[in-house]
Amino acid sequence: MSNLTSREIVRRAIRFENPPRIPYNFDSNRTPADNIEYGEDMIWVFPKPKLGIHGKNEWSVGYEKIGETFGEPKIFPLEGKETLEGYTFPDFTEEWRYSDMISEIKKNKGEKYVLGMTPNGIFQHMIDLFGFQDFLVNVAINPHLVEEVCDFFCSSNIKVASIMAELGVDGVITMDDSALQDRPMISMDSFNKIFKPRFKKFYDHCHSLGLDTFIHTCGYTIDIIEELIDAGADVVNLDQQDNMGIWELSKRYKGRVCFYCPLDIQRTLELDENGITERVNEMIKAFMTDKGGFIAKTYPQPRAVGMSDNYLRIMTNAFKNYK
Repeated sequence: MSNLTSREIVRRAIRFENPPRIPYNFDSNRTPADNIEYGEDMIWVFPKPKLGIHGKNEWSVGYEKIGETFGEPKIFPLEGKETLEGYTFPDFTEEWRYSDMISEIKKNKGEKYVLGMTPNGIFQHMIDLFGFQDFLVNVAINPHLVEEVCDFFCSSNIKVASIMAELGVDGVITMDDSALQDRPMISMDSFNKIFKPRFKKFYDHCHSLGLDTFIHTCGYTIDIIEELIDAGADVVNLDQQDNMGIWELSKRYKGRVCFYCPLDIQRTLELDENGITERVNEMIKAFMTDKGGFIAKTYPQPRAVGMSDNYLRIMTNAFKNYK
């Protein structure tokens, strides 16, 4: 058992096949890079973005940088539009986008689990294109436009997943925040009519390629998770799980999906060492079965939410030392 690679340990956790320990993702995709290593079983890879112009990215979305965060969209190319006339979606099949990915996978030599991030989600990127208010309005009165955009997201992700699978990626993740603090952004009826079929189509394709399916989705997503599992999600990344209650999540989903989580980024930052360790132990007991189903991680932007090096050290050690 001790001869298993990090890649195999992660795969066993996802598939409930008795990993010898909890796998963890503590360093890859953590920004800003600070040269502190807490331990790693995974690497993240993604297609290169094209440089934007005039303060906008290649989607024609304008972002405002806020501190250490990724920024917030402020210019929305589809805001106020009733059709997609005049708008061009980016092409993520261009070969140059994958040169860094090829190098990273080659350097990895199959040791760590390779997680490929798609350039867009299937839900969250709607807000970047329409703006939050216009997105909600269109879901209600112009759902065909939302479905048209959603079809592009799905089709593009299918093409990207095919390329990444050929290059040696093990799993694929979309960034898809889909809820507010206390409720979904849209009705579950609308989610199931518009988005769930596209998630299923994407997940079915990924599974046909042998890829595991990951989704990051924050907010009060407890009902949405049910639909994502039904659509084919293998792994759910939550960073704000305490707002739903870890034992309620456990009751509904333990053993049905692999959880991929740090401690809650909103409600644990003031805990002392004992409190952090106790919360780690509690969350593992809530989410992990005796056959697996849990991957520990850090939040990708710890500075943005006020995580200190000491907090990260205590949390990561508690995950690694859990018995």
